[in-house]
Amino acid sequence: MKSVTLKKRVAIFALAVTSFTACKKGDVIQPDAAAATDSAITDRRIRTGGTGTGAANTFYISTSGNDATGTGAIGAPWKTLYKATSTVSASGAIIHVNAGTYVETQQSALKPGVSIEGDGVTSILKSTLTADWTELLSLRSPEGTNGNQHVSNLKFDGQNLSTFWGIYVGGRSNVSIHDITLVDFKDRGVLFGGRNDGNGAPPSVYATGNTFYNNTVSNSAAYNLSTGTYGRGCLNIGGQDGMLIYNNTISQTSRPEGYNGWPIKGWNEGYLKGCKIYNNTLNKIPMGNSTGNTGWNFAIELFNESGLEIYGNTIIGGSIDLNYQTKGSYTYSVYIHDNVIKQTNLNSWIESGIVLEYNTDGAIIENNTIDKKAHGIEFNPRSGNAVQNITIQKNLITNITMAQNTGGLIGIFNNDANFSVNNFNVFNNTLVASATDAPWWGINLGGLNTGFAKNINIKNNIIGNIKSGWLVQGGTVGMDMLSIQNNDIYNNGNGNNPKYNGLTPTNYSYTGNLNVLPTFGTNYALTSGSPLIDAGINVGLPFLGTKPDIGYKEF
Repeated sequence: MKSVTLKKRVAIFALAVTSFTACKKGDVIQPDAAAATDSAITDRRIRTGGTGTGAANTFYISTSGNDATGTGAIGAPWKTLYKATSTVSASGAIIHVNAGTYVETQQSALKPGVSIEGDGVTSILKSTLTADWTELLSLRSPEGTNGNQHVSNLKFDGQNLSTFWGIYVGGRSNVSIHDITLVDFKDRGVLFGGRNDGNGAPPSVYATGNTFYNNTVSNSAAYNLSTGTYGRGCLNIGGQDGMLIYNNTISQTSRPEGYNGWPIKGWNEGYLKGCKIYNNTLNKIPMGNSTGNTGWNFAIELFNESGLEIYGNTIIGGSIDLNYQTKGSYTYSVYIHDNVIKQTNLNSWIESGIVLEYNTDGAIIENNTIDKKAHGIEFNPRSGNAVQNITIQKNLITNITMAQNTGGLIGIFNNDANFSVNNFNVFNNTLVASATDAPWWGINLGGLNTGFAKNINIKNNIIGNIKSGWLVQGGTVGMDMLSIQNNDIYNNGNGNNPKYNGLTPTNYSYTGNLNVLPTFGTNYALTSGSPLIDAGINVGLPFLGTKPDIGYKEF
């Protein structure tokens, strides 16, 4: 070891001597080479930051430029983004948008391999385009095209809802949109599609490697337009494999009641594999009873997901609404964890926290905080659908309230009463309804007239302040293999026993359950001396002490 250290010191000393003595042919470092290296480093810094003195593969537009006589050089810039995107085609080239406001009269189609950078919010792109289904900046190619490009440090302005779409990435992989601001587009802000058209079928080749991060998007999602009464998204995604969406602030709160779409929405019927949505702040206008907005209030609405992970987000207003969840080659269909989903104030209209619709297989919902909703977590299977292999654990759901004569903490709903439930697990949650406007039920296991419900486990939960039944079931088909163990049920306005609609579950276990007032500290954590400490049953989660505690958080 000492000899190795000595050799390193000798090498460093020799390099230092070489650098400060007259250079001869064959020396390791030559002055010209060093200068060239410095120049290359400077060039990379210029391109990354979007400023500087120019580089061979960087082309410029300026408000004082000229499309007819300019060359795109820093000293002879073009005037419009349309001219730049029409001219520049070399892979690795960069179009730099100097500070200023550009009002484009034609759609700009960016070629694969070419990137656009600006100087931040002072590089503003607008458009006079007003036609429906038309974007300001287009990145459309046949499926499977390697975009290998980015769009960054720009502001896109829809000019008070006059331009239909902002950016459309269709059929391309390895496209990054980051550090942009996008505001006031009429229908949708940004679209990522594995396909390059509006067809609702899955792509033949999924887009891979796409990212959307560090962006601010607002007022760019419609609802109830003449083109259709449905929600659009500020960010729309479909046909993506492994897409990452993170560190964005996306808001849709500015339009009149009944005309606001969603912050994040599926595109082309979704079809998402292994995507992640994390560490974003999403704002959605509260639910209201107005034309075009009754019953739908989503912050995220996606379709046909496998291996989807949603975590670390703060969602103010609106729910996470997912449709058609299958595991595919993943260990879960959806993994929703460590999110804060809340309303600023209690709402008299139905708001939900997390909604899973149609088939759901292999969903994990854990460590979320849901506050001031009518429904905490709900499943909405349709006729013939299955809800199976579900784990709901360690969530804190609080201030759930009655709205439009309904409300509850965790529920399964189906008007057709023909679906199946299998392996449904609810472990170590703290579920506390509003003490002043309590909902009808705590956990609703649905109403089956056909189908079946079996392998249902409800253990180690705190459930409080329920108006009628803390655990209810409707329909005419009873449950099989139902285990209710070591829960604490308190302040139930209609007794502490489950209500099974006159049915008797088979293979039924009801043991170790308590009816005591928890002693809560900050954020509904147990305090010293609580009767719920070490009062749970082992369900496979880590715990402290001799046994698990009851509730979402170990003392």
